Amino acid sequence: MAVPSSSRWRHWLWRCDRLGVVRNNLLLRGIVLVTAALVLGAGPASAHAALVGTDPEDGSTLAAAPSSITFTFNENVSRRAQVAVAAPDGSQVKVTGVRGLDNTVSAKLADVGQRGTYSASYRVVSADGHPVTGTIAYDVSAGRTVTQVAGPKQEDFIHRHSSHLFWGILAAVVAIVLLLAPLRRRNDPDAA
Repeated sequence: MAVPSSSRWRHWLWRCDRLGVVRNNLLLRGIVLVTAALVLGAGPASAHAALVGTDPEDGSTLAAAPSSITFTFNENVSRRAQVAVAAPDGSQVKVTGVRGLDNTVSAKLADVGQRGTYSASYRVVSADGHPVTGTIAYDVSAGRTVTQVAGPKQEDFIHRHSSHLFWGILAAVVAIVLLLAPLRRRNDPDAA
């Protein structure tokens, strides 16, 4: 088989590359449109459940320890929820009957008879399947005085959304590679 002359070979490559660029351009435009639709259109659908109220309220002062606690969210959450309450001395309050129903999670609490700040933590799974955690605090003014112990802090934004950050960066890298690949082929005379 004879090898085409240099000018014929370049012309043949130019025609193939031209058709390939057209196909790649259409594919690239489609990928960019789908990616943009997923990223820009997923705002409300991917929102996590947010705490809108509690009983007792966050930061409230109570005359006596509550017998139950209720968390209310802006959307339905899974029935399997976790609630933990820390007493002022750092010990765990006995929590029973944790129950999720629609957009509320409630639990019964044992009275430990301590005055001070209690911290109540929750973990639920929102309607979009993502876990949501948080902590509230309330004071009980009746009972015996106990030295305050710092309760658990809420996770920071980056920690809660690290998987979103990872997938966003990965999508950006893939998009850049797909955008630059046709340009590299066009500028490379040895590409076949």
